[in-house]
Amino acid sequence: MGRRSRFGVAVAVPLVAVSLAGSVLAVTSSGDGQANLPQVAGDDASQTGARFPTNKQNEPTIAQNPVAGNFLIGGSNDEQRQPACGQGRGPDAAASDCGFVPGVGTSGVYTSNDRGLTWVNRGLLDDQASWQGAGFISDGDPVIAFGPKPDGRGGFSYAKGARAYYSTLATVIGAKGFEYVVVSHSDDNGVTWSKPVIGTTKTSSADFNDKNWINVDTTPTSAYFGRVYLSWTEFRSATFTGNGSEPMMVSASSDGGATFGAPSQLSPAGNNGTGNGRQGSSIAVGPDGTVYVAFEQGFDQVVALSTDGGKKWTRPRVIGAVSDLDDPIPGSNFRTDSFPTIAADPRSGSTTVYASWANRTAAGGRIVVATSTDRGRTWGSAVVVSTGAEGYAFFQGLDVAPNGRVDVAYQAQTAINPSTFGTGNATIHAYAVSKAAGGAWSTPVRISTASSDPAVSAQNNLQRQFWGDYNTLVSDNAGALFISTDSRRGAGCTDVDAYQAYLRTNGLVIRSDGADRLSYKLTGINPAASDPSVKPAPPTACPENFGDTDAVVSRFTP
Repeated sequence: MGRRSRFGVAVAVPLVAVSLAGSVLAVTSSGDGQANLPQVAGDDASQTGARFPTNKQNEPTIAQNPVAGNFLIGGSNDEQRQPACGQGRGPDAAASDCGFVPGVGTSGVYTSNDRGLTWVNRGLLDDQASWQGAGFISDGDPVIAFGPKPDGRGGFSYAKGARAYYSTLATVIGAKGFEYVVVSHSDDNGVTWSKPVIGTTKTSSADFNDKNWINVDTTPTSAYFGRVYLSWTEFRSATFTGNGSEPMMVSASSDGGATFGAPSQLSPAGNNGTGNGRQGSSIAVGPDGTVYVAFEQGFDQVVALSTDGGKKWTRPRVIGAVSDLDDPIPGSNFRTDSFPTIAADPRSGSTTVYASWANRTAAGGRIVVATSTDRGRTWGSAVVVSTGAEGYAFFQGLDVAPNGRVDVAYQAQTAINPSTFGTGNATIHAYAVSKAAGGAWSTPVRISTASSDPAVSAQNNLQRQFWGDYNTLVSDNAGALFISTDSRRGAGCTDVDAYQAYLRTNGLVIRSDGADRLSYKLTGINPAASDPSVKPAPPTACPENFGDTDAVVSRFTP
């Protein structure tokens, strides 16, 4: 959910077009379904009765049990415990006030025991008995990963199943400013979770840790089997000037998430406005235990490597050039990014690693994939795997199946009029491509069964639409599952469209969701409470299902 800054003037990036002729695989969609079902855990009536922002989910994550593949866990920024606009925000709150209520968590949990055919909304991490009394409030940016369970003898084993790890931002109850990254674990496929453990050891009221990721060494023959790796950007100034220190950090746990060691700094800290800012990390672990942390740094996607379980790290190596997506994408009004996703071929002896991201081109957003065959030390030219037929592509997911097949899924937008935005102007669908080990990329296939209108979505302050910062994907030998933000069940609001158009025309959009939340923590003033004579009140001005965005899982078979 958190912070998003621009690194400088975007530059056009030359790309290598991929030939789709003679593709080995053909992707087939096998349906999709809502993971956060129902909208509010335990309340079936909430499927149609939840109002904005209670009905808001985004930045979804998905993970699959490696030894019992029918079990999946999903998560998202989930506002199911936030009250409807104007409620619970003080005696003088206007009906146009839809801001975050302090002390209410936002990290949702969903589970499936039939490989994504059906889902159960388990509520928030904060609903867990282990979280109550622990002193933390979940704050979104969820990422989930599976690994082996501790064996009780200082090691790890799959003999008794797998352990899931949930990484999320969190704040301390009653404290202002500091944002932790914490991790909970589950040994029953997401039904119950442990108390949160701090993965960031430095505490400062000026720090804002954000854009976290987590992954686990899952190869039994690796010397670091079971080790958990956690990455994040450490913003060392709680401001939004975009020029403060913001190094990429990583920490590791060798005891099943009970503790995390001192963080390592992977990059320089300074961001002086010349294009050396860094955000959006992603972690992969190869079959030999090599750890890869990829992130966007200035005008490049880069990767830092560790071959000794996270004790020492290489300097960031360039994967390829990046040109940040248009913000907003023409025809809509939500913020964007070009953060990378990295995945390693898990087959024994493989040294191949893949990285994917979205690049801005003269023809619109395109998803690209770069490949390294020498453990991330050198990289080939990025190839384009999406096409203009899908529209303006963004927010990709990437994974490699146990058999070496590579899967990429993403969303893409088409617009009636790219020079404006509002209800009915733009349509978003999800698409997928795959490549067998040593084969060619397939032709993109639509995997979402219904379209989404981005104008349904909104920041809590209503100043822009809101689609989050990422989607995620998981693959097994049978196929893949892509979880993404979806607004098919929602409705736009023409009054909100007009409000946003007024703000954009007059240069009055000053904050995004993450900045709103941080500003509230630092000042105690809710920035969403603007002039109600200008700002519409969703309870009276908008359809009942305005703002309804869900976490939807699309299944596909290569």
